[in-house]
Amino acid sequence: MASYKGIQGALLALEDFLKQRLPVELSDEPASASVRLLGSVDISKTLSGNFLGIYLHRIAIDPHGRIRQFTPQGTQSKGRHSELPVNLHLLLIANATSATLEADLMAWAMVQLANDNQIDISHVQDIDEEWGQREMLTIAPEEMSTEDLMRIWDVFESPYTSTMPYVARTVRLRLKAQRTEGPDVVTRVFPTGGV
Repeated sequence: MASYKGIQGALLALEDFLKQRLPVELSDEPASASVRLLGSVDISKTLSGNFLGIYLHRIAIDPHGRIRQFTPQGTQSKGRHSELPVNLHLLLIANATSATLEADLMAWAMVQLANDNQIDISHVQDIDEEWGQREMLTIAPEEMSTEDLMRIWDVFESPYTSTMPYVARTVRLRLKAQRTEGPDVVTRVFPTGGV
């Protein structure tokens, strides 16, 4: 189970995963492309430069896991714990000065995520120590209508560029342990002493 930093860990792990695999023909001159996380401040300005952006546009509670209690995956946990399972809805955004570079950035990222679509503790442990040993985050393409995608782009300062929606399932955030009842009281001890 992850702490509240599990979401940050997943995003940084995805960014690092793609940065490490960016081919030389895209990262070197003349393309000089990069991979970077985009936040609200970034999209409130005109996007410039050659890059593949990762934008978290929505966090949603996993509808299949929100009422379940999971068996702990970590090494230090005992018993069952309540969790808040969340899915991260991402946009991969290819921004470039040419149509061919934009297409190459997006196609390359899609191939990388199709070939290797899981993030585990080895990618996240430096950010969130509470991430479970056997927890996996799976990143897959997400269905999104053109209308919904355009609504998101309506709030961006930049004109539309190549965008692909993905979903990362599931970050399991740790909740406070539920109170449990102990065994029945069978003995009482009263202190006695001299006056």
